Amino acid sequence: MFELFILFFAIAVIAPLVIKFMTKPNYLKVAEKTELPPNLGIREDLYLQKSVRNMEKALPHEFKEKIKRRYLSEHPKATEAYFEVIYYELQRFFIMCSLLNNVPMFSKKVDDIWHEMLMYTKEYEKFSTELCGEHIHHAPNDVVEPDPHGRAWFDLLYAKLFTFTDFTHIAWGTFFQNPLHQGLLHELQTLSTEKLGIRYFRPNADKETIHALLTKIKVDLNRISNDKDPYKGLKLSPNSIDSTPILAGAMLYYSYHHFDEYDMYMAKLNPASNYNSGNTTACGSGCGNHRDDNGGHDSSCSSDSGSSCGSSCGSGCGSS
Repeated sequence: MFELFILFFAIAVIAPLVIKFMTKPNYLKVAEKTELPPNLGIREDLYLQKSVRNMEKALPHEFKEKIKRRYLSEHPKATEAYFEVIYYELQRFFIMCSLLNNVPMFSKKVDDIWHEMLMYTKEYEKFSTELCGEHIHHAPNDVVEPDPHGRAWFDLLYAKLFTFTDFTHIAWGTFFQNPLHQGLLHELQTLSTEKLGIRYFRPNADKETIHALLTKIKVDLNRISNDKDPYKGLKLSPNSIDSTPILAGAMLYYSYHHFDEYDMYMAKLNPASNYNSGNTTACGSGCGNHRDDNGGHDSSCSSDSGSSCGSSCGSGCGSS
């Protein structure tokens, strides 16, 4: 009789937990299993350690806990594990903001935490000043427009700066769906790292990091300009961390050699992904370097145009 009581008690206690876990959205399950690399998963050869230290100093534990409490209270379905992986990606976004003139926000999930962070006006202002030297603007999210070229540039730089985690694709959506614009590729090949640094990066960004990053991209472009298709016949698993370096290289290669057929070639390489160039949106993009439809450079807000862009290195939420 006692054994039956124990059995029924176990069923009554364990069954609801099992059901709750089985019905939990997949993104929450992935969040719980995701291992977050130390130092924000930065590429060691890009001299980003100083940027990570600045981030840690600018975002003290007490401020993070305030953001966390507010976020979880405003998003009751979210878990602590989910907050941690999204907050991790927000920090990566801010690292990019500390380097680049303009970084559109392409993830509503990440942007949601940024919104909560903005509620702490004094702390956020102090954070912005310590990390970027000035305020990091969050533009209104009432204007949603396609930004495929901006997303392609974001994808390339993100892949060069950070290692991917199991949650990266959930946070930002599918990477490498859009080709890099041919005008940008031409600039990356022909302009010096100094001129590219002035055009696309913040004046107070770490010069060693910018030089190392642009040099790596230039080396890759010089290599692929003469390569025969090294990805022909390959089939990759979608959203696999191990596939990311190959997909990043393929993005450069097919943007350079097969811009108009980019979707077709990437779909052959990664059949399970839905490649549809131009489907990526961002909201309320802040001032930075934008490209017109012909690949020309819109210098109305570029660093060498004489205009003052300030610290508009972010935008509103985008679709992911």
